[in-house]
Amino acid sequence: MPFRSVSVVRFHFGGYDPGIQTTDVAITLGMDSLDPTAIVDVAERVLAGVRNDLCTWTGLFSDTAKALSSAAALVGTGTHAISVHIGTTTGDIAYLGTAFLLRQPRSMNIRELVREEAVFGMGGVWTRGVVLYSQTQATGSATGGAVDGTASSTAGGTYNVHVMQVNTGTLNVIWEHSATAGGTGVYTVLASANITTVTGTVFAVGSGTSIFQFVRHRHTNTVATGTFDLAAGFSRA
Repeated sequence: MPFRSVSVVRFHFGGYDPGIQTTDVAITLGMDSLDPTAIVDVAERVLAGVRNDLCTWTGLFSDTAKALSSAAALVGTGTHAISVHIGTTTGDIAYLGTAFLLRQPRSMNIRELVREEAVFGMGGVWTRGVVLYSQTQATGSATGGAVDGTASSTAGGTYNVHVMQVNTGTLNVIWEHSATAGGTGVYTVLASANITTVTGTVFAVGSGTSIFQFVRHRHTNTVATGTFDLAAGFSRA
């Protein structure tokens, strides 16, 4: 994979898009260790415990509607969809999950812009997947490019959708899959939802359900000229 500039990183939490605020995003895939070392051991021993994935976001304070500053009401309210896209092209790497917004400290210094931080506890683990639709403001209907998973799978998967704005109409987001790609592909729906307000939604397919080799995002709007702002990603279990 080629090196990536941070300029193509996109961070989404719920229905918030702090793109113009963001200065740093850190994701951690980790595990708590257990110490079974006994007094007869000549060296420390370590056993794997439970996963302990984390996320920290740092940026500039903003009071716009889509800014993460506006998400303060979500502190401690339960898990919400979270996504970090490392690229803006369909098929680029994305890390997906759900997370609690644990705390949101702000720093004010006379010599600097007001800064803030958001610390998230994962409601599970990060899963590595792909970008299906990069964050953009769109109008009407569109179909994203198909991502080739090399083979079908039955271990399950998730589809994270973040809708930051719906100005007019009802947005219908659709997660589709097909055994074949391109013009010959026949796509069937894995999940879909009608959305009229800002939200972050996670659709999950459990183990035992087939997800075909090719997966894509599609959306429609009940008003052809209706504008909205969204991003979507997908990961196989």
